[in-house]
Amino acid sequence: MNRSLRRITLIVAAALLLLCAASAAVLIPAVPGEWRDRLAGESPQAEISAYMSAILRGDRQAALDRWEVAQGEAERTARLERRREQVTAELLGLGASEFTLFEPQWWTTCCEPHVTCSSRSAGGARVQVQVLDKQGLPQIYVFDVFSREQPYWGDAMGSPPRDWVVRDVYALDQEPFYWRAVYESDVRWLGDPTAEPAE
Repeated sequence: MNRSLRRITLIVAAALLLLCAASAAVLIPAVPGEWRDRLAGESPQAEISAYMSAILRGDRQAALDRWEVAQGEAERTARLERRREQVTAELLGLGASEFTLFEPQWWTTCCEPHVTCSSRSAGGARVQVQVLDKQGLPQIYVFDVFSREQPYWGDAMGSPPRDWVVRDVYALDQEPFYWRAVYESDVRWLGDPTAEPAE
Protein backbone atom coordinates (compact mmCIF):
# COMPACT_ATOMS: atom_id res chain seq x y z
CA MET A 1 0.00 0.00 0.00
CA ASN A 2 2.79 2.42 0.90
CA ARG A 3 4.59 1.72 -2.41
CA SER A 4 1.44 2.42 -4.40
CA LEU A 5 0.83 5.65 -2.52
CA ARG A 6 4.45 6.72 -3.12
CA ARG A 7 4.18 5.97 -6.84
CA ILE A 8 0.95 7.96 -7.13
CA THR A 9 2.53 10.86 -5.22
CA LEU A 10 5.56 10.82 -7.52
CA ILE A 11 3.38 10.71 -10.64
CA VAL A 12 1.25 13.61 -9.38
CA ALA A 13 4.37 15.63 -8.46
CA ALA A 14 5.93 14.99 -11.89
CA ALA A 15 2.69 16.01 -13.61
CA LEU A 16 2.56 19.23 -11.56
CA LEU A 17 6.17 20.03 -12.44
CA LEU A 18 5.47 19.50 -16.14
CA LEU A 19 2.37 21.69 -15.88
CA CYS A 20 4.38 24.46 -14.18
CA ALA A 21 7.11 24.28 -16.81
CA ALA A 22 4.56 24.42 -19.63
CA SER A 23 2.78 27.36 -17.98
CA ALA A 24 6.07 29.24 -17.59
CA ALA A 25 6.92 28.65 -21.25
CA VAL A 26 3.56 30.15 -22.25
CA LEU A 27 3.49 33.00 -19.72
CA ILE A 28 7.09 34.26 -19.76
CA PRO A 29 6.91 35.66 -23.34
CA ALA A 30 3.80 37.65 -22.34
CA VAL A 31 5.52 39.29 -19.36
CA PRO A 32 6.98 42.78 -19.97
CA GLY A 33 10.64 42.81 -21.07
CA GLU A 34 12.45 43.60 -17.82
CA TRP A 35 10.53 41.03 -15.74
CA ARG A 36 10.67 38.41 -18.50
CA ASP A 37 14.47 38.79 -18.56
CA ARG A 38 14.65 38.43 -14.76
CA LEU A 39 12.41 35.36 -14.76
CA ALA A 40 14.60 33.81 -17.43
CA GLY A 41 17.74 34.66 -15.40
CA GLU A 42 18.91 37.14 -18.05
CA SER A 43 20.32 40.38 -16.67
CA PRO A 44 23.58 42.33 -16.77
CA GLN A 45 23.95 41.61 -13.05
CA ALA A 46 23.67 37.85 -13.64
CA GLU A 47 26.36 37.97 -16.34
CA ILE A 48 28.72 40.01 -14.15
CA SER A 49 28.11 37.71 -11.18
CA ALA A 50 28.91 34.65 -13.31
CA TYR A 51 32.20 36.22 -14.47
CA MET A 52 33.15 37.40 -10.97
CA SER A 53 32.22 34.05 -9.39
CA ALA A 54 34.67 32.39 -11.79
CA ILE A 55 37.32 34.94 -10.70
CA LEU A 56 36.67 34.19 -7.01
CA ARG A 57 37.02 30.45 -7.72
CA GLY A 58 40.28 31.11 -9.58
CA ASP A 59 38.79 29.60 -12.75
CA ARG A 60 40.46 31.61 -15.53
CA GLN A 61 38.87 29.72 -18.42
CA ALA A 62 35.33 30.06 -17.03
CA ALA A 63 35.88 33.81 -16.60
CA LEU A 64 37.21 34.16 -20.16
CA ASP A 65 34.22 32.19 -21.45
CA ARG A 66 31.81 34.68 -19.82
CA TRP A 67 33.45 37.67 -21.54
CA GLU A 68 32.62 37.55 -25.24
CA VAL A 69 34.63 39.73 -27.59
CA ALA A 70 32.38 41.05 -30.34
CA GLN A 71 33.84 40.44 -33.78
CA GLY A 72 34.16 43.55 -35.88
CA GLU A 73 36.90 45.87 -37.04
CA ALA A 74 40.18 43.92 -36.68
CA GLU A 75 42.17 46.42 -34.58
CA ARG A 76 39.30 47.00 -32.14
CA THR A 77 38.70 43.25 -31.81
CA ALA A 78 42.41 42.66 -31.12
CA ARG A 79 42.45 45.40 -28.45
CA LEU A 80 39.42 43.85 -26.74
CA GLU A 81 40.99 40.38 -26.85
CA ARG A 82 44.19 41.70 -25.25
CA ARG A 83 42.19 43.55 -22.59
CA ARG A 84 40.13 40.41 -21.88
CA GLU A 85 43.32 38.44 -21.14
CA GLN A 86 44.97 41.28 -19.20
CA VAL A 87 42.01 42.28 -17.00
CA THR A 88 41.10 38.66 -16.25
CA ALA A 89 44.71 37.99 -15.16
CA GLU A 90 44.70 41.23 -13.15
CA LEU A 91 41.50 40.31 -11.32
CA LEU A 92 42.75 36.78 -10.63
CA GLY A 93 45.97 38.29 -9.26
CA LEU A 94 44.05 40.47 -6.78
CA GLY A 95 43.05 37.39 -4.80
CA ALA A 96 39.57 38.91 -4.54
CA SER A 97 37.45 37.81 -1.59
CA GLU A 98 34.16 39.47 -2.57
CA PHE A 99 32.56 41.90 -4.98
CA THR A 100 29.69 44.40 -4.94
CA LEU A 101 27.67 45.52 -7.96
CA PHE A 102 26.42 49.10 -8.11
CA GLU A 103 23.34 50.36 -9.98
CA PRO A 104 23.60 50.04 -13.77
CA GLN A 105 23.76 53.02 -16.08
CA TRP A 106 21.33 51.96 -18.83
CA TRP A 107 22.00 52.80 -22.49
CA THR A 108 19.70 52.73 -25.49
CA THR A 109 21.60 51.44 -28.52
CA CYS A 110 19.36 52.28 -31.46
CA CYS A 111 18.63 55.47 -33.33
CA GLU A 112 20.30 58.06 -31.07
CA PRO A 113 22.06 56.14 -28.27
CA HIS A 114 21.76 57.79 -24.87
CA VAL A 115 21.54 57.08 -21.15
CA THR A 116 18.02 56.12 -20.13
CA CYS A 117 16.10 55.53 -16.91
CA SER A 118 14.17 52.71 -18.61
CA SER A 119 15.98 49.41 -18.28
CA ARG A 120 13.21 47.88 -20.40
CA SER A 121 14.31 49.72 -23.54
CA ALA A 122 18.06 49.49 -22.88
CA GLY A 123 20.38 47.51 -25.10
CA GLY A 124 23.35 48.05 -22.81
CA ALA A 125 24.33 48.54 -19.19
CA ARG A 126 27.47 50.06 -17.71
CA VAL A 127 27.99 48.78 -14.16
CA GLN A 128 30.66 49.68 -11.62
CA VAL A 129 31.82 46.72 -9.54
CA GLN A 130 33.82 47.03 -6.34
CA VAL A 131 36.25 44.18 -5.80
CA LEU A 132 37.98 43.65 -2.44
CA ASP A 133 41.56 42.46 -2.90
CA LYS A 134 43.39 40.09 -0.53
CA GLN A 135 44.21 43.00 1.80
CA GLY A 136 40.54 44.00 1.86
CA LEU A 137 41.20 47.15 -0.19
CA PRO A 138 38.53 48.16 -2.72
CA GLN A 139 39.27 48.26 -6.45
CA ILE A 140 36.64 49.56 -8.89
CA TYR A 141 36.11 48.00 -12.31
CA VAL A 142 33.54 48.93 -14.93
CA PHE A 143 31.61 46.23 -16.80
CA ASP A 144 29.95 46.99 -20.14
CA VAL A 145 27.23 44.38 -20.63
CA PHE A 146 25.18 44.56 -23.83
CA SER A 147 22.47 42.64 -25.60
CA ARG A 148 24.03 40.25 -28.12
CA GLU A 149 21.71 41.55 -30.84
CA GLN A 150 22.69 45.11 -31.73
CA PRO A 151 21.19 47.54 -32.17
CA TYR A 152 18.53 46.62 -29.63
CA TRP A 153 15.30 48.42 -30.59
CA GLY A 154 13.66 48.28 -27.15
CA ASP A 155 10.20 49.82 -26.92
CA ALA A 156 10.11 50.47 -30.68
CA MET A 157 9.91 46.69 -31.23
CA GLY A 158 7.97 45.73 -28.08
CA SER A 159 11.10 45.15 -25.95
CA PRO A 160 11.98 41.64 -27.18
CA PRO A 161 13.97 39.29 -24.90
CA ARG A 162 17.65 40.16 -24.51
CA ASP A 163 20.64 37.86 -24.43
CA TRP A 164 23.05 39.84 -22.21
CA VAL A 165 26.79 39.46 -22.79
CA VAL A 166 29.86 40.89 -21.01
CA ARG A 167 31.61 42.90 -23.76
CA ASP A 168 34.23 44.94 -21.91
CA VAL A 169 35.75 45.22 -18.42
CA TYR A 170 38.21 47.92 -17.37
CA ALA A 171 39.55 49.79 -14.35
CA LEU A 172 37.63 52.93 -13.40
CA ASP A 173 40.39 55.23 -14.69
CA GLN A 174 40.52 53.58 -18.14
CA GLU A 175 38.49 54.20 -21.31
CA PRO A 176 35.96 51.72 -22.69
CA PHE A 177 36.87 49.93 -25.92
CA TYR A 178 33.55 48.29 -26.84
CA TRP A 179 31.00 51.05 -26.14
CA ARG A 180 32.83 54.29 -26.74
CA ALA A 181 30.05 56.62 -25.55
CA VAL A 182 30.60 58.10 -22.09
CA TYR A 183 27.98 60.01 -20.11
CA GLU A 184 29.35 63.14 -18.44
CA SER A 185 27.09 65.54 -16.56
CA ASP A 186 27.99 69.17 -15.99
CA VAL A 187 27.57 70.92 -12.65
CA ARG A 188 27.45 74.72 -12.53
CA TRP A 189 27.93 76.50 -9.19
CA LEU A 190 25.72 79.56 -8.89
CA GLY A 191 27.40 80.94 -5.78
CA ASP A 192 25.91 82.47 -2.64
CA PRO A 193 22.68 84.38 -3.44
CA THR A 194 23.20 86.67 -0.41
CA ALA A 195 26.71 87.76 -1.42
CA GLU A 196 27.11 91.22 -2.86
CA PRO A 197 27.94 91.27 -6.56
CA ALA A 198 31.59 91.85 -7.42
CA GLU A 199 32.37 95.34 -8.71
